[in-house]
Amino acid sequence: MNKEVEMDEMIPIIREQLAVGKTTTFSPKGTSMLPMLRDGIDTVTLKKPVFPLKKYDLPLYQRSDGSYVLHRVVGIRKHTYGMRGDHQLTIEWGIQEKQVIGVVESFTRKGKEYSCNHMGYRMYCHLWNKRVQLRKIYVKGRKFLRRVRRKIRG
Repeated sequence: MNKEVEMDEMIPIIREQLAVGKTTTFSPKGTSMLPMLRDGIDTVTLKKPVFPLKKYDLPLYQRSDGSYVLHRVVGIRKHTYGMRGDHQLTIEWGIQEKQVIGVVESFTRKGKEYSCNHMGYRMYCHLWNKRVQLRKIYVKGRKFLRRVRRKIRG
């Protein structure tokens, strides 16, 4: 049985499960991790974080404003991390280890489970995040096509 629950309600349970070495699975909300993770469709399995995080790890963390975010590590500076969603163009710097709740161990997309250690996943991360300029063109192109479709449909 699937039930939609707010992250504020889930976090204590997630923390408890991870603290005893278990994993937890949920469907993330939002579009910041497109095209890899689709809003409410795909699932992620979290495990307890192992520090220091590595580049391309996918942690769930809590921002200082209280919101919960699942973004990829794209940079490391001293004891802080730079995070960016796949559908975003700017890096959020200054994320500390104490903000990290868990790290994605695997994800399920279109019914198939992928390990975050899988070579194909690592290649996707490398190509997607190293080509920010191409991503800017991609995102702008998608926005342009959406506007064109809206005008055609009326």
